[in-house]
Amino acid sequence: MDLLLVRHGVSEHNTSDVISGGTSNPNLSQAGVKQVEEVSKIIDNNKIDQVYASPLIRAKRTAQILTDFQKDIITDDRLKEMDFGSWESQHAEELKVKYPDAFDDLGTINSKYTKYAKNGETFEQVADRVEEFLAEIQPYSNDKTIMVVCHGFVIRSLIARWFKLKIEDVMTVRNVSFTELHFEKDDIERPRLMTFNRTEPLYYGTKR
Repeated sequence: MDLLLVRHGVSEHNTSDVISGGTSNPNLSQAGVKQVEEVSKIIDNNKIDQVYASPLIRAKRTAQILTDFQKDIITDDRLKEMDFGSWESQHAEELKVKYPDAFDDLGTINSKYTKYAKNGETFEQVADRVEEFLAEIQPYSNDKTIMVVCHGFVIRSLIARWFKLKIEDVMTVRNVSFTELHFEKDDIERPRLMTFNRTEPLYYGTKR
């Protein structure tokens, strides 16, 4: 299975310093829509067999625009962004002042945030549910190219899990970025990392 992980376009919360997780559902910003439309020009729908997306508006709409509304988009709740619990919809800068150890030196939420965010989901829990989803679809996808449009912390959690890294060692994933992986038949636990956090795919789904 060739897997193309895509982060959604810039959302209305991304531009206003608001934390958006699994229970926040902002739309793409106007700039985000234009960004995805521009990237869609390089995507070859004929090279993508199936598209899955988080049901959150910012991800599903990205998937639709990215594929020029030519593909059926299958949504799954397990692809939602990490649930930040009581930190959902709060302003990040205010939380950085109160809980500096819950952020890395680049200002990204780290694994310590669950000490302060009530009912916040852990990175391990995110990776568990997304791996469950991938294991479910893999028997039907071994020889296919699959695009999954989801969220930054989802992608970081998976990369950390698969390559045995601390989440703090995985950089922030850019909006409308592409991370490409290849899986051997029936092996969902040992992918080959082809590219990470690119502005366009290199191996899968690109017009060439």
